[in-house]
Formats: sequence, C-alpha cells, structure tokens
Amino acid sequence: MEMTESLTRRGIAVTVVEAMPSVMTTLDQDLGAGVGSELSRHGMAVCPGTLVERIKADGSALRVQGYNGLDQSTDLVLVAVGARPETTLGADAGVATGAKGAFKINRCMETNLPGIYAAGDCVETWHRLTRSHTYLPPGTTSHKQGRIAGENAVGGDCSFLGSL
Repeated sequence: MEMTESLTRRGIAVTVVEAMPSVMTTLDQDLGAGVGSELSRHGMAVCPGTLVERIKADGSALRVQGYNGLDQSTDLVLVAVGARPETTLGADAGVATGAKGAFKINRCMETNLPGIYAAGDCVETWHRLTRSHTYLPPGTTSHKQGRIAGENAVGGDCSFLGSL
C-alpha cells in the first residue's frame, strides 16, 4: 500500500490487483473495502477478488492477465505477496505461538522462554484499538519492537505500547 501511494503521488497510474475480496487483508473485510474505496478516490484502480494468471512480455511493455476480465498493458509490475511469520526454529525450541502462527510475546518483547526476545515479522503485536494480539508486520512496527527487544535483552526495562 505504501508503494501505491508513492507511485500515485509521482503521477504514475496504479492498478491494485488483489486476490482476496478486499485490499489490506490484515484488516477485516469491511475495513479493507473502505481502504479500497479510499484508494479509488485518490485515482487508483482497485481490482479485488482478482487473481493474476499470467504476466507476459508484450513488445516493450508487459501484459497482465487474470480472472474477472483482467487484461492490462503496463510498464511495471510490483508483486507483493504479503508476510508470513517464519517461526520454525523458535517453535522447535519451545517458544509459544499465537496469532497467525507468530510468536507470543509480552510488552517487553520477551517470549514464554525467559531471556528469549523476539521482534518484527515473526511476532504478534498488541493492537491498541482492539485491545488484543494480532499479526501486523509493517516495517515501522518491526523497527520499534526491535529497539525494545534489544534494549531489554541487555538489561533494560522498556515496553512496547502497541500498534494502531
């Protein structure tokens, strides 16, 4: 989503193709649909529920084809497949997992194993609005969590307040 905004602000026409029923699949479907409407309001084409079948060379351009009649010529294709927590090593060592298979952590970024800290795309995040743990892997969240985990791993006493 960050790239769609950046490209649009630079005057580049953007089409967001999403296989799921709405964009921003980390949100519930209704909120994702609202994000899709906002993208459209800002000039982006949004194609939810559309699976790309092929991308092929078409002269000096690319042709993107897929379900729901998608057949579009373009100069650039950005493929974003989302994030999934890679927790095999930690889970094998006994670290508990929670939301979407991400490591369960406390506000100090410590796992259920004393002295073992985790941060970033492999951990669940405290959501301040819903007051529950969820999986939110944006880089800004990972950066903040990593700073707190690092500080606490060397004896600090910091807490992650959560994300919105």
